[in-house]
Amino acid sequence: MLTKVVCVQAVLGHRLSLEEKLHVLKQRPDFVCLSEYCLLDESVEDYSQAGDRYAEYLAYFRKLSIELSACLIAGTLVEREDDRLYNTSYVIDRGVIIGTYRKRYPVQGELSKGISPGSRPLCLTVDDIRISVLICGDVFYPELYDEIGQAGVDIVFVPTTSLYRPDDSLSQKRYRDRKYFIDGAERTGGYVVKVCGVGRVFDKPLQGRSLVTAPWGILKQVSLYEEADQRILTVTLDIAEVREFRRKYVRSNIASDRAMN
Repeated sequence: MLTKVVCVQAVLGHRLSLEEKLHVLKQRPDFVCLSEYCLLDESVEDYSQAGDRYAEYLAYFRKLSIELSACLIAGTLVEREDDRLYNTSYVIDRGVIIGTYRKRYPVQGELSKGISPGSRPLCLTVDDIRISVLICGDVFYPELYDEIGQAGVDIVFVPTTSLYRPDDSLSQKRYRDRKYFIDGAERTGGYVVKVCGVGRVFDKPLQGRSLVTAPWGILKQVSLYEEADQRILTVTLDIAEVREFRRKYVRSNIASDRAMN
């Protein structure tokens, strides 16, 4: 079983042009993933203002999923419930909202400015493919990968924003890719799709290194020389292959545990 995924690494606040939509449509994607806070532009000064635009952002996402004729992992938006704000990702299948996920581990900057943590995982089946969502800093907590791995997830989507690090070395970047994404794919026994935003968030510069990885290594990645650029990545994932890997991996681990006991 093959499925096609399109990753849209775009400047925050950028809405897809007609040309970009046609480019995506020509890929005939099953899934399209956007970045964390993908619609925040320079006019939005804080999370409360972002929450005020919730209805506008959600309407755009629903329309976009119809236009792209795909299941859209709609980056994230700020959702207000009572007196709390959440960093929430919507999964929208051709205009129909089929699931939501609230970031469970907001970073300190989010917590200090009003973003509350979510409390529940999200696992969905879309056209016989089991998917899940984590958001950015959630990947720092490997137990979340373990949790959704137990649900037999085939693809984990990770909308992300990553602050620019002027002193970042190539080895440090590779280390983080291994620690947070390749290892996450190994833990779940599924594919991990990280989609980054570029530009600025609340006047802080971002770097984007979107990637798609399997448990056995990175399949596709934005070049180190394109970390500040808009890029669209397309990858075809073999679901049967990763399920076979998961079956053998789990079986070999069980056998190993029994031998040790």
